[in-house]
Amino acid sequence: MFCQRCGKELAPGAAYCHNCGARVGESSPAEWWWEWRRQRWEHRDWEPLDAVWGAISGIGYLIIIGLTIFYYPDVFTLLVKYFESWGTYGHPVLPSYTLGQPTIFVFAVGGVWGVVSSGFRLGLSSRFAKSLTGATGGMFSLYVAFILNRFYARAIDGAGLVLVFFLGLAVLVLVNAMITHFVPRRRGSRPTPAV
Repeated sequence: MFCQRCGKELAPGAAYCHNCGARVGESSPAEWWWEWRRQRWEHRDWEPLDAVWGAISGIGYLIIIGLTIFYYPDVFTLLVKYFESWGTYGHPVLPSYTLGQPTIFVFAVGGVWGVVSSGFRLGLSSRFAKSLTGATGGMFSLYVAFILNRFYARAIDGAGLVLVFFLGLAVLVLVNAMITHFVPRRRGSRPTPAV
């Protein structure tokens, strides 16, 4: 028998290697990591429907991109001009109204899709917490569309837009943290009481 760490031959029945001091049968960090990943994969909280929902969500967002290109065929030209303006000003600037309209469209339709698909997921699977976090993401997307609309209507200025965006983002992070810690992962399951 040989040491797994240094390769020296071990005395029969040895508990430790006399050369490097490694415990006999001790795995290397790489072996430990791969074993840990394998165990996580085997004990994952996964359902076959998760792959289906991932595909449905991805297809929905591809359709949204297609609709955006259909309704705003010059969106890529507008994006190129927008990024070129960063070089002109020397820093990122808020997009013009012509680019703002497709941006609002993407956030609004994406938000509606996020809420609707989360509702379907909640109704057809047992994933309660994932459905709620998906719905909060959709609501945040609708919120971004709303504040962008208010910005282009000149109801708020650029600094106000950035402020309300980050306030909304902070609320989203807080709500998702609360969902993660206090809402059961699956419908019908109850959190275990602390002993």
